[in-house]
Amino acid sequence: MAPGEAPIDWRREPLQTVTDRTPFEVETSKGPATLTPRAAYEIAAVVEGSERYRFDAPGFVSPLDLILTWGELPTPSWRDKLDYSQQWRFFFWRTEDRALDADYVIAHAANTHLIPATRNLKRALLTIDRGNQVLLRGLLVDVSAPGFRWPTSLHRTDHGDQGCEILYVESVRIGDRLYS
Repeated sequence: MAPGEAPIDWRREPLQTVTDRTPFEVETSKGPATLTPRAAYEIAAVVEGSERYRFDAPGFVSPLDLILTWGELPTPSWRDKLDYSQQWRFFFWRTEDRALDADYVIAHAANTHLIPATRNLKRALLTIDRGNQVLLRGLLVDVSAPGFRWPTSLHRTDHGDQGCEILYVESVRIGDRLYS
């Protein structure tokens, strides 16, 4: 950790604020895609899963999804009772403990689709593994390209199709290493 840098506080809620950033284009293997910023976003979390994508429809713009958990979910009293998995841009959780609050799990876990702002960020993001503590900063964005539209979620309590955050990542801290 750099001098004066605090540990990643994954117990806190994500920070989502209004942004005045205007839509912009990113180059992809299928041509330009337009990203429309909906909010500035910062999340400190523990990673419970990572899945790379190249060949699905959004893979041309988002090569990686992370299952992120925060609040009490990364603590042993919750983590030891939950199982997470990913498939086809969705994540799933299950538990055998009926006493766990499902609404709390839904509000403190997210399958986040990542769009790296730079090649360096893409390389860094692809090194992330289960158990890593991360701090991601960037923009929640809607994505559009010819024949393709992908809206982001702006709520932590939604789930299912279109319940995921699409994050244009402008910096990431993995443990004590910062990338931008």
